[in-house]
Amino acid sequence: MAYRREESARLAKDMPAQAITLAKDETFTGGLCLVAMDAKSNYIILEQAAPARDHDTWHALMEPALAGLNCQIIQSTSDEAPGLLAYVAHHLGAHHSPDVFHVQHELVKAVSGPMATKQRAAAKTATEAQERLEHVQGQLQEAGNAPAKRGPGRPPKATASLEQVEQEAQAAHQEFERISAQREQVAQSIRTIGQAYHFVDVERGVRRNGQLIAADIQAQIDRVRAVAQYE
Repeated sequence: MAYRREESARLAKDMPAQAITLAKDETFTGGLCLVAMDAKSNYIILEQAAPARDHDTWHALMEPALAGLNCQIIQSTSDEAPGLLAYVAHHLGAHHSPDVFHVQHELVKAVSGPMATKQRAAAKTATEAQERLEHVQGQLQEAGNAPAKRGPGRPPKATASLEQVEQEAQAAHQEFERISAQREQVAQSIRTIGQAYHFVDVERGVRRNGQLIAADIQAQIDRVRAVAQYE
């Protein structure tokens, strides 16, 4: 910790002026710890145990951590906890952007999780249906290979209708494939939200405006919603 403070003070003397985006979070491993870092350089500005996580506590710890750094915080991103939002509004006066990870995480919990349960149930049903089909096929094969011992009259009653069991196995397999495809579509949309959130088009290297970003994100959320409503 002492080395970090000394190096930060030494390097800050020659630091060129920078406008930075501050990423903040609250962790609870071994107690409450407030963490803030520069989103571009990954430099950890603050990592300190704290008695609370309200905006005044954030300010009390961030002010000395930022002292000496030749930077202006123009944007903050977080999971939108009340204390974090209040700190940005009352003390930083900067723009706030939501942490897209938590948007994706909530979608996974609300949609991907329940769909995974349905997928496992469909896989079990498909496996059981295939096992029944193989069992019936084996019975019919044994019956066909057995020597004829019955006299004239009605043929022996089949243990099950092969055609019906085949249809059930096919339907169960198709349902499993359908749910798997739907779940993959949801996963792809959630991943695409992370890509759409970037304000730079990584393929063309140009800035993307806010309306385009919002439209692209909303399009993926609509796709997820459509699947969720159907399921």
